Amino acid sequence: MMKVRCFFEQRIVSFILQFILLTLLIYGFNYSYQIDFDADVEREQIVIIQFLANYVLFRGVDDTIFMYSAWLLISFLPILINIDCKKAYSANLLTYFVLNFFVYVFLFSKDMRVTDDFFTLNFITLIWNTILLGFTIIIFSILVSFLLKKIKPAQFQQIDVLDNKPLMICPKCGTEFQSIPMFCYNCNTKLINEEDDNSEV
Repeated sequence: MMKVRCFFEQRIVSFILQFILLTLLIYGFNYSYQIDFDADVEREQIVIIQFLANYVLFRGVDDTIFMYSAWLLISFLPILINIDCKKAYSANLLTYFVLNFFVYVFLFSKDMRVTDDFFTLNFITLIWNTILLGFTIIIFSILVSFLLKKIKPAQFQQIDVLDNKPLMICPKCGTEFQSIPMFCYNCNTKLINEEDDNSEV
């Protein structure tokens, strides 16, 4: 039960962090996916659809570069949190799927369809873009997680070497210390002068 709870807590935290970062990127770079709404579409519906569309929809080279860059950037968060590639790409896909799901529900639901022309002209392109970006996120998550797994053990080895390096060595008998004692416990040689000790204070 605790494992299930922990699993969902991690996914929720990851989703919220990614959503916030993606929102900052979208509004920071003033990105907007323009949709031509019919006159009879309600204002509230337009605001919701336009808001969600900005997170996942794109057209043209500049929009594609921005959207790929933004999604790959926020994909780093679960990777850095989890390292494990399965957890990383599943967290990334969850965020991507949830946002896409609501966009497509609002855009192409029979009751809420924006316009028949928009549906007819853009559906195949949008689905294709969604699949390609989702696939790219999976590959990116797996590759980066794999590279971090390879790099991390080497970093831990360096840390271990630094941790095992003695802070002080007795000049008389060669005893190594992980702290800085005043006297050597092995030969009773004074290791710190009182003047040096006072000067540090």
